Amino acid sequence: MEEINYIDIFEIKKKLKGSFIGKNLYYEQKVDSTNTLARDLASKGVKNGSVVIADFQEKGRGRNGKFWTSPCACNIYMSIILKPKITPENAQGMTILAAVSAADAIAETASLNPQIKWPNDLLIDSKKVCGILTEMATQNMTIEYIIVGIGMNVNIAESDMDDNIKDIATSLLIESKKNNKSIALIDRNALIASILNKFDKYYEMFLSTGLSPILTSYQKYFGMMGKTVEINVKDKKVSGQVVGIDSKGALLLKTGENELEKVVSGEIYI
Repeated sequence: MEEINYIDIFEIKKKLKGSFIGKNLYYEQKVDSTNTLARDLASKGVKNGSVVIADFQEKGRGRNGKFWTSPCACNIYMSIILKPKITPENAQGMTILAAVSAADAIAETASLNPQIKWPNDLLIDSKKVCGILTEMATQNMTIEYIIVGIGMNVNIAESDMDDNIKDIATSLLIESKKNNKSIALIDRNALIASILNKFDKYYEMFLSTGLSPILTSYQKYFGMMGKTVEINVKDKKVSGQVVGIDSKGALLLKTGENELEKVVSGEIYI
């Protein structure tokens, strides 16, 4: 019988150390997507910091409407519901928080070294292991809620990956087996709790002091500094050398001798 690491809400709750992120956990075995369910719950008034977790997504989504492959009982699919009193222009910070939280948790739980590919991917050995999808609802330029979706390839084996993504995606188990052939499955409950604990810490920091101190942690995993990239921004392409991230999470590109361009969002190619 194939080994399975089941999601156990009670185990996750026992490991939570934060003040409010994850205090309300909603688990479903199967959903269209955790972000869709989280939006429904947020519109009905669930508490700030509530988290939706699922074992299988039928319509998992990435940025720009891309499909996220979502096999059952081996990965992490979850969405955090937030109701911060910030302006919409500062919402980019939530993706930064999620990326650092996920990277910290991977390092802590799986002893691997991920890199952050701005704005919303985590890579190991240049292959995608985690994606983040941040969505928000606003009214009169006021945020009603933000949904931070995190999809992470945890225990999917290379033989179970779709052929069309094997060259660009990996999992924590695949990468761990490179160092230890006999390694058991990664504990998803410990990993989920670690992500939520890290997010709770960084979120409280963000609300009290802004994004700047979190960017110090972000830099540890930021693997794009100095690289030449091309970004599709709406209807134009911008290319240049990555020189950093600004205080609100935008990517800074050197596009000419004395020219600096700030990119808030876009499809990036290295």
